[in-house]
Amino acid sequence: MRRRLIAGGTAGLVAAALLAVAPANAKKPDVAPLPHVSVRDGRIVDDVGRTVLLRGVNVNQLGDYFQGAAGVPPVLPFSRSDLEQIAALGLNSVRLLVHWSALEPRPGVHDVVYLDRVRQAVTWARELGLYVVLDMHQDAWGRYVNTARTDSCPPPLGAAIGWDGAPEWATYTDGLTRCRFQLREASLAVADAWQSFWVDRGAIQQHLVDTWAWLAGEFRDDPTVAGYDLLNEPNPGVALGGTDAVSLGEYHRRALDAIRAAERGGLTKIVFFEPLATWSATGVGIPRPWTGDTQIVYAPHIYLGSISADVSVTGKEVVPLRTGFEQARREATVYGTTFWVGEWGEFGADGDYTRRFAALEDEFQVGSAFWQWKQACGDPHGVSWPDGGVPKESGNLVRVRCGDAAAPAGVPIGLVRSNSDALSRPYPRAFPGSVTFTSDPVSRRLAVHGTGGIGAGDLDVWVPGASPPSLTTVGLRRVRTRQVAGGWRVGAEPAAPTWSLASS
Repeated sequence: MRRRLIAGGTAGLVAAALLAVAPANAKKPDVAPLPHVSVRDGRIVDDVGRTVLLRGVNVNQLGDYFQGAAGVPPVLPFSRSDLEQIAALGLNSVRLLVHWSALEPRPGVHDVVYLDRVRQAVTWARELGLYVVLDMHQDAWGRYVNTARTDSCPPPLGAAIGWDGAPEWATYTDGLTRCRFQLREASLAVADAWQSFWVDRGAIQQHLVDTWAWLAGEFRDDPTVAGYDLLNEPNPGVALGGTDAVSLGEYHRRALDAIRAAERGGLTKIVFFEPLATWSATGVGIPRPWTGDTQIVYAPHIYLGSISADVSVTGKEVVPLRTGFEQARREATVYGTTFWVGEWGEFGADGDYTRRFAALEDEFQVGSAFWQWKQACGDPHGVSWPDGGVPKESGNLVRVRCGDAAAPAGVPIGLVRSNSDALSRPYPRAFPGSVTFTSDPVSRRLAVHGTGGIGAGDLDVWVPGASPPSLTTVGLRRVRTRQVAGGWRVGAEPAAPTWSLASS
């Protein structure tokens, strides 16, 4: 499909202004260029064969969200400082949310100013040693399925706020009610919009596929972009069962084929793909192999024990958190790959939950992206509708004060320590051979036991803290320690068939 490019109009001028205020003279840390990552033998590896654990957070500050509270922006400004702070937690990646509505505001017209904002974020990430997963994000289809402020919804239905994702021109609702039943996705208008997408009504699915081709072509030579998350938490439309059996895989296939065609002559990136949104609530999916491509990673969201259906209904974790990891691994095996947790989170200050999640992440040797870095006071997740009320505080990683005389609204006021401690715990960022390891978010202790890997690259370990770590090593040589923002990077080479490293 022929594509036209635009400079973004008023939105483009705002975007350019936000970029202009970014600190131009910020010091660039001394980091090596990022190696290209790919999938090999059920692992994410770099170009020398080391396993790479992509651990990071979701960043939504380039998002195009519905604004439900007058004068309260739904996203916070984004700058290099955000990524500096993320890197200082020892994380090595971000899941960067982009929205179809911003990428293709009119049919066949792609916004190059918005692309420049994405490109700037990728450049900053490269300078700071952070990989980027570009996530085509949506919630409840898009911004344009809200009930009007003047609409009344008959019980048990309620008013629905607008969310994010699809452009208005790709939103078909056929006059169906926009009132919802409890859940944001549970409205006839949302279901109709999704069903229209699955049957490619008006070629809207093809438009999104073409948009992926455009993005992949723009980043095909940059290894900073580790890969592409094809569609956040897709919904089933009106064909429950038929969507996951046929339609979802068909969209995945079409998008992957378009990306691969756009990458020709460049790097082959990882394609991350998700099950339906119902997986996040239940931890159950229906694996349907849809490609023979080897560069794919299964990317479900594990919210068991946090906001899953059992907790919402009973207030208790009926289905154990471990079940989500075990199910994700089983389903990834069907596709011949590994899994990566595209979202997880604890929406409070339950240190026990985050520590349990962290221990499982280490045990299963997978990466993840915590939800989320900064949530604005006007984010639809927190705004009530239709009165437009905002919470007193927003965010479950960076706390943001909203409408309180103690601090200006929308100003970050610190980290939720139980969550940031778990995220910044020590871990092997990349390792040769095979390993087992455990880390403790409280004591900051790390124990890594490895097998093999001689001549296959360096062990690369993150240890947080101001003081140099106390290290005990066996079977390693050229052990060196380098201080970086927020902690220390420890490098070493395996020199024996078995080896170990412990830090305290």
